[in-house]
Amino acid sequence: MSGAIYSDAWYRIAEARVSLLPGVRTSRQSYRGQPWVVLEDAFAHRFFRITPEAHAFLLTLHQGVTVDSAWQAYLRAHPQRAPGQEEVVQLLSQLHVSNLLHFSDGANSIEIDRRAREVRGKELRGKFMSFLYFRMPIWDPDDTLTAMDKTLRAVPTWLMVVIWLAVGLAGSVAVIGQWHLIGDRAQGAFAWANLPWLYLCMAVMKVIHEMCHGLVCKRYGGSVHTFGLMFLVTTPLPYVDTTATWAFPDKRHRMLVSSAGMLSDLFMAALGALVWAATGPGLVNSLAFNVMLIGSVSSLLFNGNPLLRFDAYYVLADALDIPNFYQKSQQYWFFLADRYLLGSHAARSPVDVPSERKWFLMYAPVSLVYRLIVSYAIVLFVMDMWLGLGLLMLVLTLYMLLLAPAWKGLKHLFGSQVQAHRWRAWGGAGGLFGAAALLVFAVPWPHSITAQGVVQMSRFSVLYAPLDGRLERAVLGQGQTVAAGTPLMWFDATALKLDMEQTLFEREELLAMERASLSRQSVDFQPLVDQRMAKEQRLLELKSRLDKAVVRAPHEGRYVALEGAERQGAWLGQGTEVGHVLDPSQGFAFVAVVSQERARELFASPVGEINLRVLGQADHLIEVERVVLLPYQLDRLPSAALGWLGGGDLAVSNQDAKGEKAAEEFFEVRLILKPDPNSGVVLAHGLRGLLRLKLPPRSLYDRIDESLRQLVQKRYRLG
Repeated sequence: MSGAIYSDAWYRIAEARVSLLPGVRTSRQSYRGQPWVVLEDAFAHRFFRITPEAHAFLLTLHQGVTVDSAWQAYLRAHPQRAPGQEEVVQLLSQLHVSNLLHFSDGANSIEIDRRAREVRGKELRGKFMSFLYFRMPIWDPDDTLTAMDKTLRAVPTWLMVVIWLAVGLAGSVAVIGQWHLIGDRAQGAFAWANLPWLYLCMAVMKVIHEMCHGLVCKRYGGSVHTFGLMFLVTTPLPYVDTTATWAFPDKRHRMLVSSAGMLSDLFMAALGALVWAATGPGLVNSLAFNVMLIGSVSSLLFNGNPLLRFDAYYVLADALDIPNFYQKSQQYWFFLADRYLLGSHAARSPVDVPSERKWFLMYAPVSLVYRLIVSYAIVLFVMDMWLGLGLLMLVLTLYMLLLAPAWKGLKHLFGSQVQAHRWRAWGGAGGLFGAAALLVFAVPWPHSITAQGVVQMSRFSVLYAPLDGRLERAVLGQGQTVAAGTPLMWFDATALKLDMEQTLFEREELLAMERASLSRQSVDFQPLVDQRMAKEQRLLELKSRLDKAVVRAPHEGRYVALEGAERQGAWLGQGTEVGHVLDPSQGFAFVAVVSQERARELFASPVGEINLRVLGQADHLIEVERVVLLPYQLDRLPSAALGWLGGGDLAVSNQDAKGEKAAEEFFEVRLILKPDPNSGVVLAHGLRGLLRLKLPPRSLYDRIDESLRQLVQKRYRLG
């Protein structure tokens, strides 16, 4: 016998006369070696899974017998496998919600109706809470899919598999061959000009994706009667209802239906890759890249992620033979809390087979964490577009993830289920809550700041083209030592020389006019003096610029030219980087970049232990002589290698082709290094590294509160 033998609500349904509707279909399935019966409402296409024992009991119900009489008779005939009274009440209530029961009289079904209303209320509240994810049916595609299935049956299955594998392999080869171009193209995919084409490709591909689900469902005998729009965060996307797969006895067929959309996405992505690799810049090339990007990303990150309730989740549930995997994993954790924390010995485990426990233990916490991350990202996305709607969504999300479970647990603590052991339950719940509060509000946790940076020589200079002009001659240095003032590059200064000669002639002319005016005591004397002085100032400026036409070493060091012999004679714009002069005798420094949000902690708290490692030598810690915090903001990165364009993680301005201007201002931390010569560490100018600065421990609440305040202030200018 399963479940509680007796129920407090039994008297309310004992005299009810109910039975399964005549149109209910049954099919038998096996999950992990255990037999089950699936009930299907042929009209509404709703499904309900029950045990063979429960199904056998339902068959004894008919209009001429009450529920109590049928249960008593079944209990006498099958005392070991008869369902308990509480299980019968829940079973009839859930079947009533699924419209699978017929009532001979309504007067004796009060409890069934009450529990059914509770279930419907939960469904309605769930739909209201997920108002940004609602569905709207549009069309019955069953006849169309039937006609398409008849046509496709003429193509052998093995040929479809061969074509899919061949196209997928060819597309993969094309992507690998053009891999160096994908990063730059992916950044342009979200440009405003491409967004309409990106959404158009996504909509068309989503229609094909959903129709493939429907076609495979039809292939194995299922019916598909709903095609509609699903509004995902206000974005309309098509969907089809393939719940008919619940009745498929072979789990391989159910898995193929669930994976059909992902397989179609990957096929379209491979086709897009082939077209993109074979075409030049233009609309066709852009559309092909969009198809390749959407088909691969959506399959791998969304539909292919079993932590989200999309295609891969259903494939995993069928592969493991665990229907309702997500709900049952949650129920199992609730059972553990109820049984071992609250001491409820009557708590019922949702585990049907012992091997399911490990999957429930692992899946529930991992999926919860991932769900929190996704919810956080979606709330921020909506708030960025519509602040009011985002705040409403934030409140509803907090209610669903925190307040509703807490209220449910509180009701359980005061309910009849824990009446016999209420003090044990309150003590367990209070201890858990107190421990959690202690860990969040009181316990100081280790705290540190990590920052990216680059190794630089303490004394180095960057050489720039001093003017717009032609590079006449250059010393091609690749590390040779030069003295301070050594000429390194000569730029064509013909225009400056001509301008200087013209200015000299004009000054001499003004000087002659000034002397003539002086002899005549003319009123033009002072204006002529002013003009002559302006020309002399101009001559000084031209002479200074003429001197700069020769690039000289600013100090002693090793000279490295960025311009090779092929650039001699080429035209270079003023400010173009042309070389470096590095002085290794002054030692090395590490320059790290700290965001404005983290800089406050850095300036307000004493720095503790310092861990510095450079890429490629992560097994060695580099000793630091002293730390210098620069108390002013910068926007120019110490090296382009730290920005997106240089392979780093820091966002850079799209108006700077060099990739050195940061998208947001930052603070700079400079560390004077004192490497141990026996440590084996090799330092070189430009090496990237990671700095970790330990700060005084802080509670989780303090850190979360500060992070949220900074986020709200920075993104929404509030508080």
